[in-house]
Amino acid sequence: MQAPSISRRNFIKLAGASGMLAGLPATAFAEQKTFSDGFLWGVASSASQVESRQGRGRSNWDDFADQKGRILDGSTNAVNTAFETHYAEDFAMLAAAGVNAFRFSFAWPRIQPDGPGKPNEAGMALYDRIIDEMLSRGMKPAATMCHWDMPTWAGDLRDRDITQRLADYADILTRRFGDRIGLWLALNEPNTVAAAGYALGIHAPGLASMQATGAAVHHQNLAQGLMIAAARANLPKDARVSTTINCQSARPATDSPEDAQAAEMAEAFWNGAWLDPLFGRDYPEKVRALVEPFVKAGDMENIAARPDCLGVNYYARVYAQAAAGSPLGFMPLVDHFPNKLIPTQMLPVEPDGLTEILLRIHTEYGAPDIYVTETGFPLEDPQPVDWVVQDPKRSTYLRSYLQAAHQAVDQGVKLRGVFYWAATDNWEWAMGFTKTFGLIQVDRATQKRTPKASLAYYAKCIKMNGVA
Repeated sequence: MQAPSISRRNFIKLAGASGMLAGLPATAFAEQKTFSDGFLWGVASSASQVESRQGRGRSNWDDFADQKGRILDGSTNAVNTAFETHYAEDFAMLAAAGVNAFRFSFAWPRIQPDGPGKPNEAGMALYDRIIDEMLSRGMKPAATMCHWDMPTWAGDLRDRDITQRLADYADILTRRFGDRIGLWLALNEPNTVAAAGYALGIHAPGLASMQATGAAVHHQNLAQGLMIAAARANLPKDARVSTTINCQSARPATDSPEDAQAAEMAEAFWNGAWLDPLFGRDYPEKVRALVEPFVKAGDMENIAARPDCLGVNYYARVYAQAAAGSPLGFMPLVDHFPNKLIPTQMLPVEPDGLTEILLRIHTEYGAPDIYVTETGFPLEDPQPVDWVVQDPKRSTYLRSYLQAAHQAVDQGVKLRGVFYWAATDNWEWAMGFTKTFGLIQVDRATQKRTPKASLAYYAKCIKMNGVA
C-alpha cells in the first residue's frame, strides 16, 4: 500500500487519522495566542548537515570528520541527507504543512571549491534551482552565508585574511541571489564556533588554545561586519541583512563563588562579546584581554554593523562551572543539568529562558526586530506507523517554547518569525547521526522521508498563526 500523496488537505487528514497530536495536555487548544501578520513560520537547515560532498570542494568539516575518533558514531558528512537531490521532496512535505519560510545555508566549498575568485557555476546553478523551488512552494528563503563550513583552501579563523575572503564570498552570493532572498544572515553561531572549535577542541578545526580562541572571536566579529557591508551594497533597500547568534543567559552550575564567577565570564563571552560590538559598543571588559592582540585600528567601526534585525538561536540556558586553565574562563555543562529541568538527548527543555533572552535583547540593544532562527528538541524517535512517526513530546515542548516566545511579544518584543531546527533529521556535527531534531524523519539507508506528528502540530500553529 502506498503512502498518501502529500497535499495540505491530505496532510491534515493524515494527521487526524494517525493521532499525531496525542500527548498534548488537555488544555492544548483552550487558549489561542496569535502572532503578527506576516509572521514567518519556518524550518532551518545547513548545507554541512544535509548536503553530500558530491560536486563541491573539501571543507574544514570534511578534514575534521575524517579524523578517527572525532565523530561520536564514527560517521562522516559524506552523504548526510543528500539534500541537493531530495530538496523538492522535502519542500513538498513542508509546504503541505503550511511552512512559509525555509532557512538554509550556502556551502562555501561549493561556491568556491578550489580557491578565491570566480565562483563555480555548477554550484551557483544548484542554489538557483533550490531557491526557485522554495519560491514555487510559497516559502520565503532565509539564507545563511556561512554555517560553519569553510573550504580547506581558505584556512581557519586564526588567519585575519579570512575576514576579507568571507566578505568577497558575501559579495558573490548577494550579487547572484539577492533578487530572490529577502533575509540574509552572515554567520551562524560564531560564539559556538569559537568555543567548540577553538577553545574546547570538539568541533572543527579541533583547537584548544587561548590565542586561537581570541582570534576566532575577533575575526568572526570583523567578518560579520564586512559581510553585512558587502551584502548591503548589492541588495535592494527592503532586504534585511543580519547574522545569527546563539543567545543564552548564563547560570552558575552550583552555588559556589567560583561557579558564580564562571557564569559572569560565560555571560561576557557567550552574549556580550558578540552583541555588544555588533550594536556599536566595545567588547565587554571580561573578554578584552582575550581579543585585544587581534584588534586593529578601524576594526570596531567595521564590526558595528547595526543589523536590520537579529537572528537568535535558543535551546536552553548555559550552565557554567569554574575550570582553571580553560581558554573560555569557564566550562559549560553538557550533561547533569539541574534536576528540575526536562532532559532531551542533549540540552534540557527550558522555555522561560527564551522569554528571558528575548526580553534582554529587546531592552539592551534598541528593540530590534528578532527572528528565532533556531530552536528544537533532539529526542529518540520510534519507527513510523502508518507513514507517521509519533513524537508527542516534541509537540509538547515546541508548544511551551512558542508560548514563551509569545510572552515576550506581549511585553513588547518585536518577534517576526520562528524557524524550527530542523526540517529533517540531520548529521549533527560531532554527534554524528545520534541526535534527531527533525520534523521529518530520514532513513539513512534509503533516504526515505517520513513526517513526524510534530510537523502536524506545527501545521496547526501555522494555520492559526499562533500557539495551538
